[in-house]
Amino acid sequence: MRFLAFIILFVLIAVMGWATWQEHLNSTQYVMDNYYGTIWFNLLWMALVVSGGYYILKVKLHKKLPVFLLHISLIIILLGALITRVNGTTGMIHLRENVEGNTFISEGSLQNIDLPFSLKLKSFQVEYYPGTMSPSNYVSIVNVVDKDDNKTFETKISMNNILKYKGYRFYQSSFDEDLQGTILSVNHDSTGIGVTYLGYFLLFFSMLWILFDKKGRFIELLKKQGKINPVGKNKKGFKKSIFFVLLLMVSLSAKSADKNNMLSEDGATLSREQADKFARLRVDYHGRICPFQTLAIDFSTKLTGKPRYKYANAEQVLLGWIFFPGKWQHVPLFEINNPKLKRLINNSGNACFADFFHPDKSYKLAAYQHEMYGSEKKTGFAKEALKLDEKIQLIMMLQEGELIRMFPIVFEDGNIRWYGPADHLPDNIEKNEGLFIKNFFPLYYEYMKENNAKDAIFLLEKLDSFQQKQALGTLPSESRFKAELLYNNLNLFSWLFKICLTIGSVAVFFFIFYMLRNKSLYRVQRIFFWLLVSIFVIQTFGLCLRGYVGGRLPMSNGYETMLFVAWCAMLIGLVARRYSFLIVAFSFLLSGFTLLVAHISSGNPQITPLVPVLQSPLLSIHVSLIMMSYGFCGFMLLTSLMALGLKLFAPRNFRTKRNVLLMKELNELFMFPATFFLGAGIFVGAIWANVSWGRYWGWDPKEVWALITFLLMGFTFHSKTLKWLRNPVVYHLFVLLIFLAVLMTYFGVNYVLGGKHSYAG
Repeated sequence: MRFLAFIILFVLIAVMGWATWQEHLNSTQYVMDNYYGTIWFNLLWMALVVSGGYYILKVKLHKKLPVFLLHISLIIILLGALITRVNGTTGMIHLRENVEGNTFISEGSLQNIDLPFSLKLKSFQVEYYPGTMSPSNYVSIVNVVDKDDNKTFETKISMNNILKYKGYRFYQSSFDEDLQGTILSVNHDSTGIGVTYLGYFLLFFSMLWILFDKKGRFIELLKKQGKINPVGKNKKGFKKSIFFVLLLMVSLSAKSADKNNMLSEDGATLSREQADKFARLRVDYHGRICPFQTLAIDFSTKLTGKPRYKYANAEQVLLGWIFFPGKWQHVPLFEINNPKLKRLINNSGNACFADFFHPDKSYKLAAYQHEMYGSEKKTGFAKEALKLDEKIQLIMMLQEGELIRMFPIVFEDGNIRWYGPADHLPDNIEKNEGLFIKNFFPLYYEYMKENNAKDAIFLLEKLDSFQQKQALGTLPSESRFKAELLYNNLNLFSWLFKICLTIGSVAVFFFIFYMLRNKSLYRVQRIFFWLLVSIFVIQTFGLCLRGYVGGRLPMSNGYETMLFVAWCAMLIGLVARRYSFLIVAFSFLLSGFTLLVAHISSGNPQITPLVPVLQSPLLSIHVSLIMMSYGFCGFMLLTSLMALGLKLFAPRNFRTKRNVLLMKELNELFMFPATFFLGAGIFVGAIWANVSWGRYWGWDPKEVWALITFLLMGFTFHSKTLKWLRNPVVYHLFVLLIFLAVLMTYFGVNYVLGGKHSYAG
């Protein structure tokens, strides 16, 4: 009977995993009707609670109060979910300006439900980031009219700012295209939310208690690991490591400088002096005012995979396409691998822009638009053609003037909009301003043809003055502007992964070499520790710089979360380095591999404004906790791979057996913070979802797989009952299974399953 809870838990995990795949194959509504919303699925959870309660009594868990409270908290959370399901009501209310509404449409039954008061929309507003047309918030100003209590008051409903009144909660959901109406989500579930939040509080409290319980397993493992590999202090080692890192930075920058000074003289782009002047102008790019250099780097990286092409830097690449498109159309920028695509384009592995067009100027990929965009299951040809099509379209957007919005215009209402040279300008614009915008690029081109560099630079300076005058008060501060230029020029994260992987590989080599010879790693540990400190400082500086430039914590997209995981790996190495030299070595490897994935994947390196719903401090806490957990999971993966490698290839003696066991205990130690950070992250995310959308759980694929990972981790704490987990080899294999769930949560959902949490790219 005591195994029943674990059997049911495993069945639930399998069902939820299968349901996410069915959602991918069918639809969200399909899995809600056939899985999550069914009676049998809810009965499975009830059976888990009953069998889990029996297990708690059977093993007398109340004698270990913090562990007992943790299990009780999970039961309370499930009880709150049941109350919400039975007693909660959700729906939508549509309000038009100056029209009272006192009913909302139920989400489940689609019936009209009366409210004990009425709402009247006074106005709906879209707020924008200063100087751009990128929305920063959606705001509904409503009057609440309560005739029963003779109350009338005005309130504001916006993203992450809800209206609570008489047990009802209203959330900004959508709005009418004419901006004369708003759509609000309605939620009425005071009891279920209260019970669920009580469960969350008990969960957080019990997890902290377990970590600091002097009689608990976590403290026992900490003390045991601390006696194995103490690390000393050595200032001399610190100085040497700092010198080594600085030497690497100088050599990399020197190498870059050599390339940058080798200018092409074929007349295909501007001189470095002119390009540098352009780099410091401003442009409205993805709803953010940033240096022209930032747009150039993203443009060049999108086309070539690098912020340069041969001897031309990013600005020269972009300016070459602007002023000398006839020459750049014949530059072989694109690599082609698919045989069918090669035959279609030019029968070669490299292609230029002109190769994608027939002699009659028709587009060669036009006939394959449905195959590229309309089919869910894409062939290898369609996938590669899609990537190339995006690059071709980007160039065409540039040639049509859509990317270079460098000219701010102030409207009568005080709003500022940035225009490109090909945009239709407002009718009421001053004549001189309109002439300047329309003639800037043609005039600059004439100066360049005449080799009149002096007047060309004067024209750039005039545009700089025009931008500052027109957009005064909405431009980023001078310090933030310079910080972005510094961030672009340092390009820290693109070369840090090489250093981390190199140092990590060397550290692992030393570990294996000294372990096989049974020698002390004391001196080697000190050197690598201070190298770890040095790289951590550089990573911290890079993240802070990116955060300062973006005006927010850098954790809003896939690329930034990968950077944060890499930083977490270094932080974990610093905090836990005294427990094993492997932790230091794996810090470098995990950080390096994470930065490498961020560098080569389709993750988005652009710094963009946060969409309104993400402007919540709970987002930063949620992401931070999840990423810290993933960092620990990465360490456990590397440790288990090392242990399994020793088991397979090292001599089968007492020393090997001991090392495999020690690595199991090291993973047991890491499993505590990994599980607790993940659990806390999941439920902080639930609170954030409840504050933003009115529901704390929606069975989104990423939510489900995060829960699956959390539940799988839970198995590892029950080795007294699940005796097979006492075997070190089996434990390490189970860690691999957990990491596969992590990969599915982070990458599988993003790139395969999709969902509201998906941010592939």
